[in-house]
Amino acid sequence: MKQENGSYPNVRKRVGLREVAKAAETSIATVSRVLNNTGYVSEESRQRVLEAVRQLNYQPNLRAKALRQRYSRTIGLIIPNLLNAYYTALADQISLLLNQEGFQLLLSSTRDDKEIERNALQKLIGHDVDGLIWVPTAPEAELLEHLYSQNIPTVSIVRQVKGSRLDAIVFEDFKGAQAATQELLKAGHTRIGYIGGDICYSSNYDRWQGFLQAMKEAGIPTEECCVRLGALRSEWGANAAAELLSLQPRPTALFVASNAIMPGVIKTLRVQGIEIPRHISLICFDDLDWFSFSQPPITAVATSHTHLAQACVDLLLRRIRGEDEDLPQPYLRQISFDLIRRASIAPPPQPGKPEEEL
Repeated sequence: MKQENGSYPNVRKRVGLREVAKAAETSIATVSRVLNNTGYVSEESRQRVLEAVRQLNYQPNLRAKALRQRYSRTIGLIIPNLLNAYYTALADQISLLLNQEGFQLLLSSTRDDKEIERNALQKLIGHDVDGLIWVPTAPEAELLEHLYSQNIPTVSIVRQVKGSRLDAIVFEDFKGAQAATQELLKAGHTRIGYIGGDICYSSNYDRWQGFLQAMKEAGIPTEECCVRLGALRSEWGANAAAELLSLQPRPTALFVASNAIMPGVIKTLRVQGIEIPRHISLICFDDLDWFSFSQPPITAVATSHTHLAQACVDLLLRRIRGEDEDLPQPYLRQISFDLIRRASIAPPPQPGKPEEEL
């Protein structure tokens, strides 16, 4: 109804968790833990939340409350490889965060096999999980439609299924690879070998595109002979590095686009007596603890598995609890990176200069 001045009266927007969190100067996840009485919250934070609830006259979402009463308190996690230290650390962090919220984790590894992946999804759905966290392969439309039909909140992580209706938490793969390549270019390298994963996966594809873009911006054509794309396995990385090092002239730098293949690359360099960065420069996408005490320490694009774990758990629980009114569908977030400069990059060796002077 219009007021006498012809305007409409202000309609007060329903107070949600975001407003309570802002007033209490804390996170949405902390507010949720207080209201649901789950997980640890310090007494000081709890009192701030309760005071904000009182001041804002917050009313809980009854639909979300009804949904909570039907929880199985289990979340499914599907990752490609338990032997990959990065995925192991990621799974451990996700499990820790979910445990703090009163949820248990059911874990499955696919080794990027579509049939194993399909079976894993079916079994987790059969266990009546409340939600799924998934590092997908390149799933077929039929599998996605089946997943949609189950109405199970699902967040894809590390890799995005582009064009799908799945929420995704990924890294800035394109920008990170672009920055890594630019670091080599700044040191004077123009013949750069690229060793990366199968580009049917979004993370590998975006890193590949970031490399190509940096080379294009520098006006340097990418030589097909200097590129190896394949399985993210250490043994494959060793073979790929050996092939690149056999080229004449060989690359003066290597960009290894995954830490999963770095051990194989390092092994090949040492077997052939090639010193870093005296004979060849090296940079990797994804950092590992041992990179900092390797000889020499390895320059890397560092991505935080703890930040990704927190983001995906927060997002999934908001979907499960019906606290997602302000979120787009699907929701995409990219986690930023850091370029950690160490000692594995130097200017390229000068052609024709005696090796003892390098």
